[in-house]
Amino acid sequence: MTKPNLKSMTLLHGTLLVYSVASVFAKVAGLQMGAGSWLPTLIFLGLEVFALMVYSVLWQVVLKRMPLSFAYTNKGICTLWTALFGVILFGETITLGKAIGILVVLIGVLLVVTDHE
Repeated sequence: MTKPNLKSMTLLHGTLLVYSVASVFAKVAGLQMGAGSWLPTLIFLGLEVFALMVYSVLWQVVLKRMPLSFAYTNKGICTLWTALFGVILFGETITLGKAIGILVVLIGVLLVVTDHE
């Protein structure tokens, strides 16, 4: 397999964004469950399951287009997405340690992406 083109990379990162959105639905479901709100809990659990189903189908399409090691290494970008969603949607903070950790992960992804045959 050759290095993925722009279309394949866009599909890969769109798929990973869907995966990260599923974690947002899970967080909201957990918050609703903690508040004793069962209908919203079930709705967000359903949205999480749906997002994971979409992700799993898209992931199979991605794996048909590129090597597993290349695609899986890019999953590290989910660390950035979930941290950003945490800050924007839930008021979480990014500490210096978290920022350094995210940077290390992104550098690792960059190294694999630029050195893949």
